[in-house]
Amino acid sequence: MDAFDALRAIAALMLVVGLMLGLGWGLRRYGGSLGIQQRRNPGDLSVIETRAIDARRRLAVIRWGDAEHLICIGPAGDVLIATRPAPPETPDAQQGPGA
Repeated sequence: MDAFDALRAIAALMLVVGLMLGLGWGLRRYGGSLGIQQRRNPGDLSVIETRAIDARRRLAVIRWGDAEHLICIGPAGDVLIATRPAPPETPDAQQGPGA
């Protein structure tokens, strides 16, 4: 095997990998219009909203079942601040953003 054959094999491998990556990107980008649905976990745990307090700490509202929990996330640990019953979901909120 000389240098030309090795170069040709490497170029063929790069072409195949490039085609695989392009096909994966295309299916992610345009798969919904082709009828291909991404698998979604219908679990009852979701992050509703997050806000930064400062550079190291964040507040997050977590919905779990029929309750919402406000937690502070930081380097010293996570702290549950408050819990309340979750408001009922509207049909627009169930579809998610950008739907």
